[in-house]
Amino acid sequence: MFTKIIFTIIVVIAAWQGFKLFARLQDQREKRAKMDRKSSDQPSVGVEDMVQCSKCDAYVARGTKSCGKDGCPFSG
Repeated sequence: MFTKIIFTIIVVIAAWQGFKLFARLQDQREKRAKMDRKSSDQPSVGVEDMVQCSKCDAYVARGTKSCGKDGCPFSG
């Protein structure tokens, strides 16, 4: 009789600790997912190729419409 009570107590404690571990892991996953969402919302900073303007020798990003000077070959 006494061994059944001890066994039952051990099983209850083991189940309780298992649920606590599961809850802790779930919280860590949620925090990691929240951090990933925050970092993905921010725009990524990329690298752009620069091209030298033949009129003013200024470097402008490729795809830019104009360097701002008169007679710029990049003005579209």
